[in-house]
Amino acid sequence: MRRLLVFLILPASLAAQDLTARLEPRTPPAAGFRVFVLADMEGMASVVFNREIIAGNEGERYRGAGSPDYWASYRSLLTREINSVISGARRAGARSFVVNEGHGGNLFGSTLPWELDTAALLVRGWPKPMVMTTGLDSSAGALIMIGMHAMAGTDGVIAHTYAFDDFRVNGRQLNETGINALVAGEYGVPVVMVAGDDLTVQQAREQLGPEVVGVVTKIALGRSAAITLSPAVVRQMLADSAAVAVRRAMRGAIRPFTMQRPYRIEFTLRSTYPEQYVTAVDSLQGFRLERLGERRYRFVTSDAREMARLLDAIELIVLR
Repeated sequence: MRRLLVFLILPASLAAQDLTARLEPRTPPAAGFRVFVLADMEGMASVVFNREIIAGNEGERYRGAGSPDYWASYRSLLTREINSVISGARRAGARSFVVNEGHGGNLFGSTLPWELDTAALLVRGWPKPMVMTTGLDSSAGALIMIGMHAMAGTDGVIAHTYAFDDFRVNGRQLNETGINALVAGEYGVPVVMVAGDDLTVQQAREQLGPEVVGVVTKIALGRSAAITLSPAVVRQMLADSAAVAVRRAMRGAIRPFTMQRPYRIEFTLRSTYPEQYVTAVDSLQGFRLERLGERRYRFVTSDAREMARLLDAIELIVLR
């Protein structure tokens, strides 16, 4: 018996659409004004040590570094901080919410879904195509970042910038707030509020402008010490500030963060990483990385979303 082999060849346009759908999956349509909440943990109320916000399963380097008691408590606190933001945004008129678990703890499973506001769509798990902005699209009218931290090389609480000692776009040093704000700008979405320690808020305003609402959750005394506010007080601040920020967004008072294209991205991998991480980055496929020197690279793109996909590829190396 002959077998008939049938090959289905998709038009290039459909193939491109399928690739885009996988790399940038769209969330369900928004019912009313949508707020995207990016939730990290280092900038939360009262957090000062890494062991409080990691589970211990985030790659070999983290084995045994976490504390189950701390981790369970701070996951609950993070979920309540997110709920406070949603409550305040709802008070201002927002009706749709998408939450991205942007913290790498527990491999990007850092909230308690069963305690999350039921109106929220939750983006969790890892790897995910654009890390902290996965699930963001032009359906959002505002981006709120909470639990954020200062950039690598500064004295903020647990200060760092992804996997890098230094990260620059067009010669300008950016922290995780600025990097993700640039991705949001590709969708026309403004960052309207940033919460974290005092250095984080200062850096956010320097990068994004004075119109951004800042919530200072603690005053940094170094990388592992701070003058902290009560978590309950911070939750009230988050709710009240989210209401102010969303009202500003709804009247168009805050513009998306943009930079001149093409983006000339230069970064330096952390000096503390083992050499095999450097070798793995050297071997990355699909990105036009240029090696500049010891752990230093250049990447040029006209799409900040491609930069976000590169960040995910590097996270896959350092967290496996």
